[in-house]
Amino acid sequence: MRKTLLVAATIGALAASAPAALAHNAGHVILNDGTCIDVGSGNQGPYVSANNPNLNTTTDPGRLDLEPGSGDQYGARFAADQGQTPIAPRWCEEIGLVAGNR
Repeated sequence: MRKTLLVAATIGALAASAPAALAHNAGHVILNDGTCIDVGSGNQGPYVSANNPNLNTTTDPGRLDLEPGSGDQYGARFAADQGQTPIAPRWCEEIGLVAGNR
């Protein structure tokens, strides 16, 4: 019984931390009614050819990186970081809100 509880607690802790660990291409939008909606795939940047000008050569070599120095940021996260869009960086859970679409 004790082992089962330990396994369940470990799985729960890993599941709770998953959104933060998968913050690649993460963004969120706050709707007018206050609902937080996650946008972005959560996937790492795709691998690109060695001659790609946006090739990550430091933190995650070989992957697409539109923001040098901050990991393989692209898509929703890149749009959020550029501004002038309703998309904000990170998942809803990372800013203390519950996502309305998960």
